[in-house]
Amino acid sequence: MISVLVYLLVFLAGGLFIELIRMGQERYRQWQVAHHTIRQGGSLEVVARGWAASPRNWCNKPGCPRCWGRRWGR
Repeated sequence: MISVLVYLLVFLAGGLFIELIRMGQERYRQWQVAHHTIRQGGSLEVVARGWAASPRNWCNKPGCPRCWGRRWGR
């Protein structure tokens, strides 16, 4: 019985951890759009389209080595 509870706790903790990683990635993506808007001085829509055109920005898998490389900062 205790082992079942431990497995359940580990499963829930893993889900929480993955959700926190996803939220961090979303914050980073929002920061990228804001940063490029400020640097280019253009409208938010133009910058967001340019940012979304890159296939590297489509992946939402946490820690995907193909998209995120060794570090999260790309």
